[in-house]
Amino acid sequence: MEHSTRRILAGVGVGLPLVALGARLWSSQGATPRIRDERGRPVSEGIASLEQVRLGGVEQWLLLRGRSILNPLLLFLSDGPGGSEMAWVRHFNAPLEDHFLVAQWDQRGAAKSYSARKDRDDLTVDQFVSDASELLELLTSRFSQQKVFIVGHAWGSILGVLLAQRRPERIRAYVGTGQQVNFLENDTLSHLRAYELALRYADHKALARLARIGPPPYTGPDMAQRYLTLFSLASRHAGRRGLLPELLSSVLTAPEYSLRDKMHFFLGMRETFSRVYPQLAGLDLEAQVPRLEVPVWFLLGREDYVTPSEIAVRYFDKLEAPSKTLLWFEHSGHSPPFEEPGKFNAILKQQVRAVVEAQPEALLH
Repeated sequence: MEHSTRRILAGVGVGLPLVALGARLWSSQGATPRIRDERGRPVSEGIASLEQVRLGGVEQWLLLRGRSILNPLLLFLSDGPGGSEMAWVRHFNAPLEDHFLVAQWDQRGAAKSYSARKDRDDLTVDQFVSDASELLELLTSRFSQQKVFIVGHAWGSILGVLLAQRRPERIRAYVGTGQQVNFLENDTLSHLRAYELALRYADHKALARLARIGPPPYTGPDMAQRYLTLFSLASRHAGRRGLLPELLSSVLTAPEYSLRDKMHFFLGMRETFSRVYPQLAGLDLEAQVPRLEVPVWFLLGREDYVTPSEIAVRYFDKLEAPSKTLLWFEHSGHSPPFEEPGKFNAILKQQVRAVVEAQPEALLH
């Protein structure tokens, strides 16, 4: 997240004059556009639904979009904790709706589900995995499908691996991108890579900011700000440049987000993140999840220094699974789905979906 995003984060807390961002930001609409064909006509067999579902005893929000409800289910698990990528997936990955029934879930404490964070004791990793497990049951029952494709990005990749370990019978395949593996090693190496990039580009401002925040792990009331600064600096000279304005614009103009949701989008990244991220201190998927009983894809950015790809590659090499595929995104950093969306969408359509087409009898009950 770049410096301008953090200014918005700070501004939300002190009464940012949101009207200056334009009239579209003030929209109270919380609906998703209908699926339409090439002539702009609504597709009768499709689905475009923004709705509340009850998971883990609290109301959370789900977006369902697809040209046909008969297409295989794909559940996208967002980065975070406390993050929502609903607007970004809609903006960059909409072509997936032609080939999948795409489900996006705002987890408790994130954007549309921000209010589900009221009981802070429920903001645990295990609770998030349990919520996701309930969601699998809801989706497969509702659409009469036995299994779901899972795409996990960063924090969502932790949930994705833990979910695949817990519920392999409900998962067609797991796709990890920005794959996180080991909390302490990840953040220590990310800090080192941010420092190396700053030196390479003679970025004296970045060097000064790295000196101010020091090395991780971070604690205390400013821990979220320090981590977000680290993640920003680790991606500052990596991957697709100039992506931030497009990311911000897609959030601020997303019809699925009300004004309150847009404010909660930024608050969740600060407040929910602070509560959950320290719980990952003991995370080590190499030790805790040495095997998965589902096909695995790792789609990694060559310049990912937020969740350094070298750690994910080592995990991939050791991980036991029925099948494994690792594909590189040469022009991406931490977020291949949004930095190289055309390639990302094509891989899911042409390779990942082929799992279903090779075993169509396993798709339905």
